Amino acid sequence: MHKKKIMLLLLTSLITLSGCDYSKSENKDGFFYSTFAVPMDNLLHWLGSIFDNNYGLSIITIVLIVRLIMLPFMLAQSKNGHFMRKKMDIVKPEMTKIQEKIKNANTQEDKMTANQEMMEKYKAYGMNPMKTMLGCLPLLIQMPVLFGLYVSLKWPSSGGLTEHANFLWFNLTQPDIWITIIAGILYIIQPLINLENMPKEQRSMGYMMAIISPIFIMYISITSASALGLYWTINAAFLIVQMFFSNKYYSKLAKEEANQLEKKIQSNKTVIKDSL
Repeated sequence: MHKKKIMLLLLTSLITLSGCDYSKSENKDGFFYSTFAVPMDNLLHWLGSIFDNNYGLSIITIVLIVRLIMLPFMLAQSKNGHFMRKKMDIVKPEMTKIQEKIKNANTQEDKMTANQEMMEKYKAYGMNPMKTMLGCLPLLIQMPVLFGLYVSLKWPSSGGLTEHANFLWFNLTQPDIWITIIAGILYIIQPLINLENMPKEQRSMGYMMAIISPIFIMYISITSASALGLYWTINAAFLIVQMFFSNKYYSKLAKEEANQLEKKIQSNKTVIKDSL
């Protein structure tokens, strides 16, 4: 839920930013511009010089750098999510009873005791709900990068991008309907890949993001330089491939560990029953 809120904040902020104007020199001395836009602008033009003024490759390289930096966090999030869901399916009856205790607690002391019991259960079963908070970190890392890239693409500090704007079939400094459509389609696919791994109660939010995200991204892409649409396209394509393989791999591992946990719980119940 926190991740979805941050994503909406990110997209809303981009639309707000699209109303800013950094074409005038007097607007280029603020904290945001000097902290985020200038470093990204320098990186963009440095990569452009390396790739013989191919700024399309420069943008793709920036996307890959950002995604590789975030990859450990994203993989950890995927692993924790799969393991948490599979184990929760096994221990849900026990957790439901404890949640009822918390809900029906008459005193604060009873509530604290029930909460402590739940934490002990989580620890005993190797579950840590706090690890799922890592899911917000990649988006928080991406926000300043995307803001800086947006400004550097729309208002480049030098003529390199404007003089060498052609990439594939489109001009990086002008809107392009096809790269916009491609970005929108990929951002429809990307959240849908994760739906089967979401708890049923959260799937409606996943469907909502599959509608809202493409609309925001297509709006930003078609009203800005197509270079930003290229960024979104490569970013979504990377995420789709990453999520497909990480879901496949961690789902298998989580199922194996959940089966071991189920055997352990059944074994403990048998021991307790025999001791009575």
